[in-house]
Amino acid sequence: MSELLLELGALDDEPPADEPPAADRDTTLSVGELVDKAAEGGFGFLIGILTLIAIPFFGLSTPFGLAIALIGAQMMVGRTQPWLPKRARQRELSMAMLDRVATMLARRTRWIVKVTRRRYEGLLQPRVIGFGIMLLALGLALPLPIPGSNLIFLVPIFIYALGMLERDGVWIAIGHACVLIDLALMVVFGATIVAVLSGIWDWIS
Repeated sequence: MSELLLELGALDDEPPADEPPAADRDTTLSVGELVDKAAEGGFGFLIGILTLIAIPFFGLSTPFGLAIALIGAQMMVGRTQPWLPKRARQRELSMAMLDRVATMLARRTRWIVKVTRRRYEGLLQPRVIGFGIMLLALGLALPLPIPGSNLIFLVPIFIYALGMLERDGVWIAIGHACVLIDLALMVVFGATIVAVLSGIWDWIS
């Protein structure tokens, strides 16, 4: 992912404050240009970027969840590149923001390069992956009143994104396992709520 950001013109190290920006460097990049330049990695790249941007927004993950769910649904129906509404494609992202993402990836995720590689590519089934991503994204869109609860959905989505970008079936398998775990947690959490409400009702009546 960091390599794609660098190809798009992002910097993986913050320039000195007194250093003027390069004259031939664009200051913004549209979402449409970002997706198009990512080529076959468009789905994984776009999902990964949205996931990284969504992490700091505790309690405001609904729009990110819905956007990622839309992308997952497109994978389910067999699209080879992400489709975005015209307004979304025209939305501009500051290169400074992409610089921050590239810097974070370069400094904090160097270990990913060592543990990801092309392997077990038969597990890269876009429709199955899209289904898993859509389920996780819909969970992310739920306004759960638990601080940090969005991470149980964001982390598996990011794992899927890495698996798609690196064509690493092991990471895809981990993503599938995370989906099953999250579904189990949601069932347990839902059953707990029903049990509590039932107890309250029995006490009142």
